[in-house]
Amino acid sequence: MDNNNGWESYKVHVVHELERSNERLTTIDKRLSKIESKLSVLDTKVYAVTFIFSVICTAVFNVIAGRI
Repeated sequence: MDNNNGWESYKVHVVHELERSNERLTTIDKRLSKIESKLSVLDTKVYAVTFIFSVICTAVFNVIAGRI
């Protein structure tokens, strides 16, 4: 009779599942890094557009105020 009570076969299954989970986490981590990079680029673009819009609005208001 086996003294390990089937642990050897269960251990193989557990190790396989741990490896599979590790691969999935690695994939998720890579995808998250890409998302973070894209989000940083989008943030920069939003700040740039907001700055340009505020400059244009300020110029228009100054022109309108100068005419009154």
